[in-house]
Amino acid sequence: MARPDPTEVMAVVARRGTVLRAVDTEGVPKRDLVESLSVSRSTIDRAVRELEAIGFIERQDDGRYCRTLPGQLALSEYDQFASRMDGLVTGVDIVSLLPAETPFDTCVLEDATIVAAERHSPLVPVESLSDLVNRANEVDAIAPAVLPQQVEVYHAKLVEGTLDARLVVTDVVVERLVSAYGVELRESLATGRLSVRQSDRSIPYSLVVAETDQGTEMGLLVYADSGVQGFIGNDTPEAVEWARGVFDEYWSASTPLPAASEDNR
Repeated sequence: MARPDPTEVMAVVARRGTVLRAVDTEGVPKRDLVESLSVSRSTIDRAVRELEAIGFIERQDDGRYCRTLPGQLALSEYDQFASRMDGLVTGVDIVSLLPAETPFDTCVLEDATIVAAERHSPLVPVESLSDLVNRANEVDAIAPAVLPQQVEVYHAKLVEGTLDARLVVTDVVVERLVSAYGVELRESLATGRLSVRQSDRSIPYSLVVAETDQGTEMGLLVYADSGVQGFIGNDTPEAVEWARGVFDEYWSASTPLPAASEDNR
């Protein structure tokens, strides 16, 4: 069999996906496909020919058609692609605010919770991230900005002893924390539960990896000149692993907070 072009294969799966899904691994007669899918016999015939030609279904000795392992794998890959594209379409207005070279992965958008800022509710994305931190017992995060709501939730949980956190922030954020939130910073550091490092690299978004009672989750805030524009949250292993990798990279490349900043002098 000649090797088909991958784009043509994807087109066949997209076009004939309902038939590929209906043909299970046990085998299904064509007449059952016609009845279950409510399409003409000629449509089923064309779909079967196309799927059989690329090795995704095969005819059994009893005349039934069954899905092959390559067909099963292709269907799984297509479903993942469709899910990620759906997330990308949903979040395009938010993701498009990030520079093209920004570290990002489409796995973050698969089955994601996406919250956009609205004129009547501009703080909803921030509230979504604050809720994630509030539910967490451990947090690793990077941040390019100081948000009062975030300072409040971190400070409260650290002081009450229900959170351990590692933060990487920019030099500008350190200066803002010291000048505007010196008491909260000093009290949070005094708990021994907070480690802060500063980065001389640009941080394109606020990113949180949170250990909660329900499992590990990640959350991300995207900014524009006018403020926070959106939140993307996910708890899939792939999204969490990606977020963890981004945090680890920033953490290893950052430096501890200077003693003067810690002492708020």
